[in-house]
Amino acid sequence: MTDQVTGDVHGPIRTERGLERLIFFSDAVVAIAITLIVLPLVDSAREVAATSTAKFLSENSYALTAALVSFVVISSFWREHHRLFERATGYTPLLVRINMLWLLCIVALPLATVLEVYSHRGDRLAIGIYLGAMIGAMSLSRLAELVLYRAKLLADAAQVTGTDIAVRWISVVTVCFALVIAISVPRVGLWSLLLWIIAGPVERLVRPRSKPHQPAE
Repeated sequence: MTDQVTGDVHGPIRTERGLERLIFFSDAVVAIAITLIVLPLVDSAREVAATSTAKFLSENSYALTAALVSFVVISSFWREHHRLFERATGYTPLLVRINMLWLLCIVALPLATVLEVYSHRGDRLAIGIYLGAMIGAMSLSRLAELVLYRAKLLADAAQVTGTDIAVRWISVVTVCFALVIAISVPRVGLWSLLLWIIAGPVERLVRPRSKPHQPAE
């Protein structure tokens, strides 16, 4: 693939290869983070020889559920990141900084999962760290889209409106509500994330008011 230079003679040179390296690096970090989720359970599983598989599953049911939730969360964030950068035709220094902060939130999720699982149930700080990392990752993803939109670096920029970008903040708001509920009623824990499920339908209800997206050629 031939590198295409973007920017002017007075600014830093941007190439397709630079964008690809940014994407590859992000994918690698996400892959490591999603692997780290299960490592504590792998260590615990080594003790199964002294008990039984059924007892292991019973004693670690919450930990397994939390790991599954975190896997789904990180997978969802990666898919969102993938879709955004599939539309990107270039990048800016600000986008790189936002992406690094996004990766920081992603790598914080495995640690937050461990804190949530192994702290006392109802630990407000543990659930706050977990949902805070989620809110940070979601917000940064939307800021990255806004940066690309304003820099005219989206392949489908002609079909994107300010309303389209604003609607995507609905899911961030739902997780903020989940955080408030979890902090107010700590025993709810990660179950508060069930609110996240309603974000998709609500966004679909609002989005038809904006111009429908056309697939990029």
